[in-house]
Amino acid sequence: MEMQIMPPPGRLRGQVPALWVLRGRPVGRYQGLPKPYAELIVSLAGSHCWYSEPGAAAVRFEEGWLTPLQAAPRYAETAGELHLVGARLEPAACAQLFGVAAQRGLGYPIPLAALMGGEVRRLREQLQEAHTARRKMETLAGWIGERLRPDTGRCPLPERARLAALHWRVDALAEELSLSPRGLRKRFAVELGLSPKLWLQLGRFDAALRGVGSAGGLAELAARHGYADQAHMNSEFRRFCGQAPGEYLRLRQEGAAPAAAPHFVPKVR
Repeated sequence: MEMQIMPPPGRLRGQVPALWVLRGRPVGRYQGLPKPYAELIVSLAGSHCWYSEPGAAAVRFEEGWLTPLQAAPRYAETAGELHLVGARLEPAACAQLFGVAAQRGLGYPIPLAALMGGEVRRLREQLQEAHTARRKMETLAGWIGERLRPDTGRCPLPERARLAALHWRVDALAEELSLSPRGLRKRFAVELGLSPKLWLQLGRFDAALRGVGSAGGLAELAARHGYADQAHMNSEFRRFCGQAPGEYLRLRQEGAAPAAAPHFVPKVR
């Protein structure tokens, strides 16, 4: 599959980590892995079936969907060519755009038609008229930018590089924001709809996932991302994607798992 990624324009920084276009023809069922952000995804081709877990009933998506933060993989199949245009959304941006919490107790993504009504078709038409991947991403960024207002009054969250320096710890994040751990949990629950612990775990997993295969080996990767040891990292990888880091690396080297969002691990057994 072919992936193109673009950083957001300046006015969206801090709210939209990236925009992307993904094209290809996946074979069989694949996993959508957990991430520390929600994703707005518009489908320009293909018919997509999502499953909350292997063996669960399928839910079909045609136009697009919003994927909230998730604590376990979701599973999907695509009939025909896959052509997606997406935007990562920080939890506060997700709540502001769609009025839904960044994390929801759902086994499936949320159809965009349920959130946007007929506007999703107009957005799809605009994206289809954009003739290059970059223009599609710019078009989606413009649509988001028209609807996001300055995020005043909310708990300001540090950038991920700063979170890494804090070793992804809840107590360190609370101190950084001049809050008690209890106060931090309350603000996350009210403003973002998830716990700070899960958000930090997903951020650390996301960062470590991108580092799999880098120089230094898995033990150094675990230490670099604040895991107690390699066994701790292996356990979190199995929880979030069903594979240990070594297995994920093997799939990626075989071309079955791209290194960038959206994280897909095809060929589910």
